[in-house]
Amino acid sequence: DDFTNAKWEAGVLAGDFGGANIISLYGSYSLNPNVSVELWGSQILGNFSNGWMGSVNVVHEAFPEWRVSPFFTLGAGAIHTKPKSTIVQSEERTDQIGHVGAGFMMYTTRRFLLRAEYKSSVAFTSRDAKEEVEEWTVGFAYFF
Repeated sequence: DDFTNAKWEAGVLAGDFGGANIISLYGSYSLNPNVSVELWGSQILGNFSNGWMGSVNVVHEAFPEWRVSPFFTLGAGAIHTKPKSTIVQSEERTDQIGHVGAGFMMYTTRRFLLRAEYKSSVAFTSRDAKEEVEEWTVGFAYFF
């Protein structure tokens, strides 16, 4: 019952965002046992650029009563990129981003869960080109 009746969830994940390191914090509110809305904030740390990303996601958890539960996610937001170049002056940019993904949640204790996910993102850049990025993350969350 703790798993399916929890309304709020908060967590931290880390992983890979197209070759850069990513650290994400999120908060979630369950609309019903299968569907929730999430608000994400992420810091991206790369060799050639750093940045941040914010997004709003809708998550569908097909089997919330299972101890290991798969889910699907769909979201949109903004990504800000700050290049680290020193020879050529590159400009910072903020672009829209959309993604789809899948993953699983494994309930480890009464209030904690392990979460792993994959997202395929598309950044709609101001340079009239789309940039596709794959994101892999894993982390822990607390639900209440």
